[in-house]
Amino acid sequence: MQVHLPVGPAPWRQLRTINPRQVSEIQYWAAEFDVTPATLVGVVREVGRNLDEIRKRLSA
Repeated sequence: MQVHLPVGPAPWRQLRTINPRQVSEIQYWAAEFDVTPATLVGVVREVGRNLDEIRKRLSA
């Protein structure tokens, strides 16, 4: 049996929002922003799911 792994960037990289209920998505973006998953979830609760707003808050 062959296992097919996705090739190319993670699918979340192409999205403009974060789904806080998707654990693997939170882990991916927490690593990208160099924060803990808990910190990222807290920011999502404050500013919403939009990646641009999250990026702004984390860079402030």
